[in-house]
Amino acid sequence: MATTEESNQIRAFEDAFPAGKLQLARDYAPEAYERLKRAYELAASAAAPQLLALAQLRLTQIIDPCSDPVTRIGSVLPAAKAQAVCEWLRSDVFTQTERACLAFTEQFAFYVADINDSLINELLVEMRADEVYGLVYGVYVFDAVERLATVLQRVFHEGSDCADG
Repeated sequence: MATTEESNQIRAFEDAFPAGKLQLARDYAPEAYERLKRAYELAASAAAPQLLALAQLRLTQIIDPCSDPVTRIGSVLPAAKAQAVCEWLRSDVFTQTERACLAFTEQFAFYVADINDSLINELLVEMRADEVYGLVYGVYVFDAVERLATVLQRVFHEGSDCADG
């Protein structure tokens, strides 16, 4: 059973669904949009909220560096962690579990085929197998949602472009 704080964090995740960035999907494929939104909602409760927030924040920074994911996602995290995610390797604010989560997330985002036993074992040292499964599911769904939203925005020129791109 989720605590009140965890329930609030899960709701914050659900509220962070990038509906605006997925407007075209909603307009042209409403059934697919609803299924994607449902998968996102399920992912929001699949693992520890703070780990999922770290993963989602890092994925968004990698996939869509033009966005401001801290505003959308960072409310689930302490401010110091939300601000330090992009420099997690050098920051001292993260636990070993959070570092394992961020290492897995980065490898997933950059090249999923190179996820190896070492990355999974680091997670399994810190978490139960079902918790690792939930994290992997969350990373998978958040990655898919963020990539789709970013591609739709870029291809159909919805929203703003990067100032330097």
